[in-house]
Amino acid sequence: MRRFTFAATLAASILAAGCTGGGEKTVTPVDTTSCSDIFYEGEGEPDAIIVSEHPRKGNFGGKETATLMIDAIELVLRQRNFRAGEYRIGYQACNDTVRPEDVFDLGLCERNATAYARSEGVLGVIAPWNSGCTHVQLPILSRKAAGPLAMVSAANTYVGLTRAGPGANEGDPESLYPDGVRNYVRVVSPDTVQGTALAYLARRRGMQRVVTLSQHHEAGYASAVAGSFLTTVHLLGLEARDFDWRPQKTYTAFARQVAATNPELVYLVGLTQNNAKRLIEDLRDALGPQVLLAGSDTFLLPGVAEGIGPAGEGLIATAAGIPTEALPPAGKRFLRAFRKQGTVRPSFLGATEAAQAAEVLLDAIARSDGTRASVVEELFRTRVKNGVLGTFTFDRYGDVVPAPAGVYRFSRGELVFDSVVRVPTLGGN
Repeated sequence: MRRFTFAATLAASILAAGCTGGGEKTVTPVDTTSCSDIFYEGEGEPDAIIVSEHPRKGNFGGKETATLMIDAIELVLRQRNFRAGEYRIGYQACNDTVRPEDVFDLGLCERNATAYARSEGVLGVIAPWNSGCTHVQLPILSRKAAGPLAMVSAANTYVGLTRAGPGANEGDPESLYPDGVRNYVRVVSPDTVQGTALAYLARRRGMQRVVTLSQHHEAGYASAVAGSFLTTVHLLGLEARDFDWRPQKTYTAFARQVAATNPELVYLVGLTQNNAKRLIEDLRDALGPQVLLAGSDTFLLPGVAEGIGPAGEGLIATAAGIPTEALPPAGKRFLRAFRKQGTVRPSFLGATEAAQAAEVLLDAIARSDGTRASVVEELFRTRVKNGVLGTFTFDRYGDVVPAPAGVYRFSRGELVFDSVVRVPTLGGN
């Protein structure tokens, strides 16, 4: 293994970020201590660099996932012999946390993006793990002065990175692309896909009347998920009602109000800390066992199914993305190779998404003329067939099409894979 810390002398036509001409250039590591040395095991020396950004110092769940995703990216590079077509590709893993309690550090996110833009050898970025960090970086890296620099996300679900509408901050996404140039795609579905997928599932099961219990005070998340569900069920011709789920010691009267609408499905969208167990118990008493209860992805957090207990039996929960159990053959092959190299984890969450993001970026570089602008153009021409995450493209906004959502079921206090729903189009702008 070689991790280059020195400059490599190379042809300028390969390295120029939006430039052409003679002479020679040198690929140097990104000029920040936030990034690792260049990881490269190929022949000769790298012609260009890709970078990724994760919370590598934060003392929370994201740190472990970050390690898993970095390992997956490195495996993809090994499998491809560190090549993207004619280009030899090195890789730097960068950090966006300062303190153990950080999810990400805004200042570091901004400094990292500036460093990527200035490093001519960088041809693409696997976007930060956290949507908030990506939100800071996009206005820097989408500018024409930066190339623009291609970004592929393996983890961001905040809808406003690509689309306006429910769940997006005012002004997003236009504010993120000041020059009007889109440079960002994601291989994962945005939060809104959860709700949209459940609406399709309700129609598939022949339901006509549905209800959402939404935490309106959790405006961004709840409005994205519940809003997309309500919009879609109306388009599909279903009857829908929305109730405000607020923390209460008991939900007996509230559950009776919900039951009075005679629903066939009740969708709980919000934080389970808001006495979700008692809410579900009271709903079961008021609705009976025949009404399907569903929850957003907060119901998939560790310990929730067990904590809710018998009242949660049969509840389904939605999550953006493809569950490991539903991976296509290429995804399963990748996980076998991942395990073979010694990577053992109770969960491989994020690994296959990171691998697919790396492959998408490398393929765009391979088809490009070696300039940043060309890589971005090729990114939006992507057509993946039988990839790690299946067959898909990107729409003009940068979202994956079709957009998958996983469905899980509570069974005896545990989560069991149920199905995958693929949403054909997200709509919006």
